[in-house]
Amino acid sequence: MKKQYDYIVVGAGSGGVRFARLMADNGKKVCIVESNRIGGTCVIRGCVPKKLYVYASNFSDHLTDAKVFGWAISKSKHNWKNLVGKKNKEISRLNKIYIKNLKKAGVEIIYDHGSFVSSNSLLLKKRKKIIQSKQIIIATGSKPNYPNIPGSEHGISSDIFFELKKIPKKVSIVGSGYIALEFAFLLKNLNYDVDLIFRKKTILNEFDSDIGSRVLNYAIKKGIKVFSETSLKKIKKIAKKTIIFTNKKTIKTDLLIYAIGRTPNVQNLNLKNTKVTIDKNYAIKVNKNSRSKDKNIYAIGDVTNRKNLTPVAIREAVVLFNYLIGKKNNLKLDYNKVASAIFTQPEVGSIGYGENDLTKLNIKYKVSVTEFNPLKYSFYKNKKSKVFIKIMYDPRSEKVLGIIYIGESAAEIIQSLAIVFQKNLYLDDLKQTIPVHPTSSEELVTIV
Repeated sequence: MKKQYDYIVVGAGSGGVRFARLMADNGKKVCIVESNRIGGTCVIRGCVPKKLYVYASNFSDHLTDAKVFGWAISKSKHNWKNLVGKKNKEISRLNKIYIKNLKKAGVEIIYDHGSFVSSNSLLLKKRKKIIQSKQIIIATGSKPNYPNIPGSEHGISSDIFFELKKIPKKVSIVGSGYIALEFAFLLKNLNYDVDLIFRKKTILNEFDSDIGSRVLNYAIKKGIKVFSETSLKKIKKIAKKTIIFTNKKTIKTDLLIYAIGRTPNVQNLNLKNTKVTIDKNYAIKVNKNSRSKDKNIYAIGDVTNRKNLTPVAIREAVVLFNYLIGKKNNLKLDYNKVASAIFTQPEVGSIGYGENDLTKLNIKYKVSVTEFNPLKYSFYKNKKSKVFIKIMYDPRSEKVLGIIYIGESAAEIIQSLAIVFQKNLYLDDLKQTIPVHPTSSEELVTIV
């Protein structure tokens, strides 16, 4: 007899776990199917371990700043193995919390790989049995891309990077997105030799151009060796060295990391047995209610490629839950009002539209910009990173359309701005605000 559920959730990342818990708490019979660890990319091999590594790397700058402010600092040395051990303990702790909360809610956890037999049933690979439900939620996330070149197996993905117990002296990172840049900065700050290799002239091309140009400039100032307009042709392993052949030159390295994007994880789901459709990038097509073309199947998170951020996947889960139980409230998800951060040094925070977005959408706008040396770096002869603030707004109503903040604590600052941005923010709101002085963020209200 096939086991029957009200809901089956495929994938135990942040979005899948949240949906499963909500439905189980609502009295529904729910199971979650996961072939790996509970917690997903963010908790196990993404934003959480990355931020812990960023914290570790930032101490390099803190030590330099301390000397400038009169502290006598003896020679310091970082222990990578120690950091990895503590990171693993924290990830295990979070993993246990996720499991505990699922069980407490009454969710059945099935550690297996599930693939579709029909719109209402899944085949469990290990157990070799079929489970059924009224509706199925796909929350399988995404997986890292590898280049389609000879010898690509000699490099590792960003996922594998977090499992490394040892890092060699020289590291080459391929990619121009935020993952590549975050890795490059944190490793350089931990005193590794870092190459950054990318195909285009610029980096962070999905963001406003002012972000990419400034972050690239800071990367070069940090001592990261930049290879722009450089395409990989083939990879070879000779002894302990990895040889990277490109369209320009040959690069020798000790460790090659690919950070060239991620693809929705749908390949082994057997979607052909359903009415689910995917786009050219393998993302599941869904409507505003996260329902696929198959009325019995929904999808949330990175597998839909809408806005690939963990908090977005969680909100999609909550919105879907409310929709399915018929709960009417004002909880909405406006993807254009989602804040994001890039944990380089300095940090980048942004919300709303960049100039590139506004130009594509043919939206008229004006810009207010300021860039300055923060008070913290007054004692430096050669000034460190500047604070950059940019506000895009409607020229008639003066409604704020987008904000960019590059500087220390940018992520925390943009989070605070996201709260008021949800309710619609106007230049007059900024003008009416009395700033906290002296702070760098006070320029947000004196810029206009």
